[in-house]
Amino acid sequence: MATLTLAEAKFRARLLQVHGVAVVLDLGAREGFTSRTTIVFDASETGAVFVDFKGRELTSATLNGEPVNLALWDGERLPLAVHSGKNTLVVTGTMAYSNTGEGLHQQLDPADGRVYLYATSFLDNAPRWFACFDQPDLKAPYTFDIVTPPDWVVVGNAPASESSPGRWHIGPTQPLATYFVSIAAGEWEYRSRDHGGTKLGLLARRSLAAELEREADDIFQVTAQCFDAYQRLFDVPYCFGDYHQIWAPDFPAGAMENPGCVVLRDQMLFRGTPTDMERASRAAVIAHEMAHMWFGDLVTMRWWDDLWLNESFAEYLGHRIASDATRYELWTEFNLVRKNWGIAADQLPSTHPVAGNGAPDAQAALANFDGISYAKGAAILRQLAATLSDHVFITGLNAHISGHRFGNATFGELLDAWAVAGPVDVYAFSKAWLETAGVDLLAAHVVAGEPVIAQFPPAGRPPVARTHHAAAITLPGGLLVPDVFGMSWARVFPAGGEWPRIGDVSDERIRVSLYNAIRDGVRNIGRHPVGSDWETWVSVPTALRRICEGLPGESHERILQVMLRFAADLAGEWSPPAVRASRRAQVAKLCRALLAEPDPSGDRRVIIFRVLVTVTDSIAELTDWLDGIDLPGGISLDPELRWATLTRLVTLGGDSDAITAELTRDDTASGQEHAAGARAAIPTVAAKAKALRLLLEPSDLRGYELGAVASHLFLPEHTALTDPLLREWFAGINGVAAFQEGWMLAQVAKASFPYANASEETLELAIKTLDGDLDPRIRRVLGDCTDTLRRMTAAHIG
Repeated sequence: MATLTLAEAKFRARLLQVHGVAVVLDLGAREGFTSRTTIVFDASETGAVFVDFKGRELTSATLNGEPVNLALWDGERLPLAVHSGKNTLVVTGTMAYSNTGEGLHQQLDPADGRVYLYATSFLDNAPRWFACFDQPDLKAPYTFDIVTPPDWVVVGNAPASESSPGRWHIGPTQPLATYFVSIAAGEWEYRSRDHGGTKLGLLARRSLAAELEREADDIFQVTAQCFDAYQRLFDVPYCFGDYHQIWAPDFPAGAMENPGCVVLRDQMLFRGTPTDMERASRAAVIAHEMAHMWFGDLVTMRWWDDLWLNESFAEYLGHRIASDATRYELWTEFNLVRKNWGIAADQLPSTHPVAGNGAPDAQAALANFDGISYAKGAAILRQLAATLSDHVFITGLNAHISGHRFGNATFGELLDAWAVAGPVDVYAFSKAWLETAGVDLLAAHVVAGEPVIAQFPPAGRPPVARTHHAAAITLPGGLLVPDVFGMSWARVFPAGGEWPRIGDVSDERIRVSLYNAIRDGVRNIGRHPVGSDWETWVSVPTALRRICEGLPGESHERILQVMLRFAADLAGEWSPPAVRASRRAQVAKLCRALLAEPDPSGDRRVIIFRVLVTVTDSIAELTDWLDGIDLPGGISLDPELRWATLTRLVTLGGDSDAITAELTRDDTASGQEHAAGARAAIPTVAAKAKALRLLLEPSDLRGYELGAVASHLFLPEHTALTDPLLREWFAGINGVAAFQEGWMLAQVAKASFPYANASEETLELAIKTLDGDLDPRIRRVLGDCTDTLRRMTAAHIG
């Protein structure tokens, strides 16, 4: 697989200026589609260049009316000999639909047989559905003429019009980078509302029409509130026409910011009983993607090494705008979920600076698409806004956007805009916080009878002069908590006194800091700070005790959910097999106690019960629940809870024939996904061997089904059964790179990694595999997973 290099991109950008792209698609057949692309461009001189095209068959190509030698096409690139001045290229081919959410994805909904298509061009998937010069700095306006069956709905990056049944036209659009060109077409359920002259649209599968109807008011309200807030924040108004949000099946990422045609996972329509907390998380995603309309879409990075800037800004502004403009407060979630994700990523072998990574090619940039690019970048931008003052921060940002609208820019140019806007040395700030990797530790300790806070650099890296503006507080009992409100990018270890019952701490920000310290302490069992013998970790039994003592009475439902799930994880992979059952029983006891609290809200009951289902070891209880017997008050089993209950039942050795019966009851895309996971969870040699083959060999499973199989292969309850499969998994996982790519490749490797089988022997196998010849994409995933495995193995001993 070819990947565009920085050198190739620079050459094409110097040589070419693209004036317009016209795409004609015939989507009338289910087996594939035809694509004809006309690209009008200027070349600064006569020379050789290539166009990107990843079709099934290249049927014709002409340049300035002359045939191009099709034999030169290698399946991905077609060489061209362009002449100085205006050129017109026409490329026609037959194309394959995708089943992984990349390129032009097709789903035939098993619920009703209806057809749904949506296009994902990120990162280098645009050539899978139209020919193009695929790089972010060759922007151009697009038009689309699309033939579809007569009853379809079509939307894209500009308003779509239907001249006659099944004949659609879109565009011309504003100048777009290839990676966010998109359409959606099919038998979609459609809702729209006008908001100040801008059409807001929602699309979902018709089998989710009831869920869309239930959630539409909240989605439209959040969208409108965020839209107005961004219009007030930015000097340049929204300029991409309609604003559609496509709630799409099988989408491999959380969402994609295609201008005016945003694609989001349709799980966020919630087939199960939605909680207010889940709607708040969805609001964060809506606000995040909308931020990209300005930062990322209107102004786009020149090369992929600045991709972090798109995501860090959207992450920061999404939480800021949603918290300020909607009913959902999201900074607690940011510190508890997103920041914890980023701090964990910043301690892995693959850690990297937020900025300045200098990706030599597109795929190398994608490898750094992680918790550092999102959460760390967002947290440090929040620090920067406080350092500069919000006025200077926004003034510089607006100057940058206004100066580069519809074009491309670099991080250096943004720093220049901030430098002009205010007196703070943004270059020094960037060097310290954005251009160096790793996270400092702020640890409390008792020295000569007095609690003190010390700052330690990340292990294995040279110290960096970073000043942490972090408040500290001493709690009753003498516990000193550094960075108590989570405003600095740092690990935190409280010490110096007795830990309180965390639930008694009134400020939820402090509770989050304490729970984050517990999680980080578990991840670092046995690891001393640089140059110190201080014990800045938390054993698994201590962590479980503090969580079980602290959660009763917890008022913030996101804290309750995250820490209950972490407790379940502690009772699983983070514990040696001999004590897992007893620790699951400890977590189950906590869940039952929480359900017994007087008058818990409906949302709270659902959150607790979802975790209880994963830790109960009673087949009889699970069977009764599936039959509607002895369910906790206020709980009813929606389709998602039924599958969770059934999968747990099967995991424990219950009736696996019930999977087929449940799939008959819920023969939907989601039902098929859950059934695939449940079959992989059957505790038999044959079932595990089949699941392993599905991962290590090509199959027809959709991406979500493969992910479900991967996450149910190695389970904490099945280590004796799956230990014999470890050598085959480690020997075969690198081969997956031959037939999977992009998000799906990483998903299969990460989700199926045998954490549940953590032991010195498994760690030795992982290290030996890393010593071999590996695809770079697999090497990175295995390197990080092996580091986590090493931490889990230490936790078993400690």
